[in-house]
Amino acid sequence: MVVVRRRTDGDLDPLAALAARVRAADDYPTYLPGGDYRRFLTRPVPLAAWVAELDDRICGHVALNAESSSAVMAVLRDAGIAGAVGVVARLLVDPEVRRQGVARELLQTARAEAVAHQRAPVLDVVDSSHPAVALYRSAGWIEVGRTSLVLPDGRELHELVFAAGEA
Repeated sequence: MVVVRRRTDGDLDPLAALAARVRAADDYPTYLPGGDYRRFLTRPVPLAAWVAELDDRICGHVALNAESSSAVMAVLRDAGIAGAVGVVARLLVDPEVRRQGVARELLQTARAEAVAHQRAPVLDVVDSSHPAVALYRSAGWIEVGRTSLVLPDGRELHELVFAAGEA
């Protein structure tokens, strides 16, 4: 059974190792200056963050942020989402335990926290992340727009922007 709990500072080393495994499997995160996984997990400072455990081993992570990139925030405003948002971010699941409900539990935890604090649950995802996009759609999230951004290394990312549907 998946157990989701609040992230602690003591979780950061195993989470950095998890993030490295995810990057090797999925190229996420796409842009990681200096290979600093701890910074990736902790910046921007999230409103809240959680880990998932299976058999007492950390196997997943999600954060809830107050905002995303300016391009994503513009898409949200254009979609009529103008109030406070809870941006689901840094959703990672160990490739060895995928398809066991870990991502869905983490996603629901972050969504529930956003709603509990009167924030609209939203997220953005690179359009080439087909398994993640399929998860969000199957969990009832609704695409509200698309945007692109140019990374500091010159690559362009195309992103889909989602808002949570009715629970």
